[in-house]
Amino acid sequence: MPRLDLYVNYELQASFKLQGADVVLGRAPGCAVQIPDPTVSRRHAVISHDGQHHAIENFGANGTRINGRALESPHTLQPGDVIFISSYILVYQPDEQPAAQLDGTLIAPG
Repeated sequence: MPRLDLYVNYELQASFKLQGADVVLGRAPGCAVQIPDPTVSRRHAVISHDGQHHAIENFGANGTRINGRALESPHTLQPGDVIFISSYILVYQPDEQPAAQLDGTLIAPG
């Protein structure tokens, strides 16, 4: 089952299975992926599923980045895509492969 692996300071903190039509990422208590940070919008980004692919769309005031680039329109997620929301890193995994080991060589948000 597809999932997002959440990293803080390059350390894996949690994994979230992508279930349902829309998965909301943000600061609000009802978000499927809750990120308790004041720089993260209440409803920061949404991952949707069309039956075959997952796509992410930004709704956050401070933006979302994919693989180091600003997300300006919906983006179809590919295996290993790196999502930056504030200082948080999420990696899209389409299957049950082990979580990636991250280090400081990732493209920094900015």
